[in-house]
Amino acid sequence: MLNNKLYFLLVIVMLMGSCVLPSKYQKVIEEKDGLIRENNSLKYLKKQNKKDREEIKSLKDKMDQMEQLMYELNTKLTASKEMYKNCQRDYDKMLMDNKKLLERAFTEQSNLSGELAEKQKLLAEKERSLRKLESDLNNQKLKQQLLKTDLEAREHKIDSLRTLIRLKDEKLTSIKQKINNVLSGYSNDDIMVEKRNDGRLYISLSQNLLFAKGSNRLDSKGKLALKSLAKALKTEPSIHIIVEGHTDSDGTPKLNWQLSTKRALAVTEVLIQNGVMPQQITAAGRGQYQPVVPNDIEKNKSKNRRTEIILEPNVNDIINFLK
Repeated sequence: MLNNKLYFLLVIVMLMGSCVLPSKYQKVIEEKDGLIRENNSLKYLKKQNKKDREEIKSLKDKMDQMEQLMYELNTKLTASKEMYKNCQRDYDKMLMDNKKLLERAFTEQSNLSGELAEKQKLLAEKERSLRKLESDLNNQKLKQQLLKTDLEAREHKIDSLRTLIRLKDEKLTSIKQKINNVLSGYSNDDIMVEKRNDGRLYISLSQNLLFAKGSNRLDSKGKLALKSLAKALKTEPSIHIIVEGHTDSDGTPKLNWQLSTKRALAVTEVLIQNGVMPQQITAAGRGQYQPVVPNDIEKNKSKNRRTEIILEPNVNDIINFLK
């Protein structure tokens, strides 16, 4: 159609060529060239348009393919989303279950840790108690051993003391027998020989036998009795002798003390003169302070006015004998 228009235009130009002016002709030529160029442009545009339509068709086909692919992908995406939702739901459930399991495990672990700590504490206490019991047992065994050793030593000492007491009693019994033999002619009112609970032998001589009332000068009968007594005592050099003077409560304490001391010294002097060693004897005045009966009547007072000779075996000699 475009070619027909050009051809028609060209004919018109040629017909008019004879009558147009050169300037107009030139103008027509230029318009022709312009139309040629426009035609060429139109051809190019047509060709390009065809190519574009082909590309558009190709793109449309591709687009259809893409839409199909998008549909398929969308379908798969929907399925994937559903699967993801299910997975997410399962995952959330698993997280929740795992959280519960962890919480329960933590609680159980805490409880077990507490129980373990308590048991360890109890075990430590029992171990301490056991160690203390073992220590106490060892200490007890040691104490028992020490007690046993001490008991054996005590038993040995008791046996020694028993032997000592027995020997002492035997000694005193022997001395008592000797004294009774030498003083057999005197009554119990004048001379009393007895072994008392303190383990010593007491020879009590009345004032009537030894002195006049209020005097410290020995009577002849008293001296005779003391000489007989000295005969028995001088054969026992290991015996310790205490001579004690006693008075009643008449008079002043000072005078009674002086009188009792002087009487004890007078008796001691006679014993020494008759063979008893002075280092064996201790003389003492007791005055009125150790009565055997209350000083209430004359009969009792006469009992309190006495001189006592106390005999005690020398324990060191007996111990040396045991050794």
